Amino acid sequence: MKRRTLLKWLAAALFVGVLWRVVDWSELAAVFRGVDWRYAGAALAFSFAMVAASCWKWWVILRLQGLALPFGLLYRWYFIGYFYSNFLPSNVGGDVARAALAGRRANSYAGALVSVFAERLTGLLCLLALAVACPLTHASLRRLPALWIPAAAALGVLAVLGAAAVFGRRMPWGAWAGGVEGLAARLAAGASTGWRIAAAELVRKTGDRVGLAFARGAQLWHVLRARPGAALSVAGLTLLFYAMTAVNVTFCYRAFGVRPDTLMLLRVLPAALIVAMLPLTPGSLGLAEGSYVYYFGLTGLGVEATLAASVLLRLKVLMLGAIGMAVQAFEPWRPGGAPVSADGGMS
Repeated sequence: MKRRTLLKWLAAALFVGVLWRVVDWSELAAVFRGVDWRYAGAALAFSFAMVAASCWKWWVILRLQGLALPFGLLYRWYFIGYFYSNFLPSNVGGDVARAALAGRRANSYAGALVSVFAERLTGLLCLLALAVACPLTHASLRRLPALWIPAAAALGVLAVLGAAAVFGRRMPWGAWAGGVEGLAARLAAGASTGWRIAAAELVRKTGDRVGLAFARGAQLWHVLRARPGAALSVAGLTLLFYAMTAVNVTFCYRAFGVRPDTLMLLRVLPAALIVAMLPLTPGSLGLAEGSYVYYFGLTGLGVEATLAASVLLRLKVLMLGAIGMAVQAFEPWRPGGAPVSADGGMS
């Protein structure tokens, strides 16, 4: 096991251990015994609507590039993406799988890469903007460091991305690639083991990813600039997804007899999701549940009810991955079957 993977599992154990200490297990058992199967079923069914909303945005972005793939195919491939993201311990993630499947069908791996990148990037930008704006919508939330610290971080990231978008278009990326490779070569010069080799590899990977991100971002910018109306549609679909996320969490609480204030959930949800996205544990195990317990607790929701709702949220994701595994059995594509490197590579 790689050192980084081992550290992530140790971090997951730490977060789970903290939850273990703060939970009243007899009360948690009572919460699970009182499950309302009608709302639990509604929560599971709502997962398919959320996948459809994400897929709709992907479908729109593909059509903007002239890649008119059937919605039904994209919907099926989205489940395969869940399978690769949540079940396989490999470097082939769900986004890679979806881009490869769409690229093969559309005969345009570059276009498929941009579509998946655009879907993720627009979602991230919306999440960051909501993290900045949502705490300002309620007086009791503005004074909480737990919310304004993520809001400040989100604002900083948005500022960096904005500056990168402005100045990145003027940057000579050929010179960038050469400079990165030269720096990596100097770091590795004369080194056989140790931190110099690791630093050189980090420089190469970081440089490649920055260059690739800007290349995809430039392609996306040209697509959206040509169709401003479509850009608004993509933004609207992104906001729709986050509204559905708050409804999704509400369903999970209702499954355990708790009636949360959905609007208050929506106000703290961006900060909770940002923390849950940090790459500290495998699949955000323990981290996501701990983030939800803390942030939803700010709205008055109890630890045990929140942990029960978090378990249901986790089970829903695993369900989507299991469906993707079944769908993959009938899909002729396999990892490594797509010549993705010819169009700039997939990471």
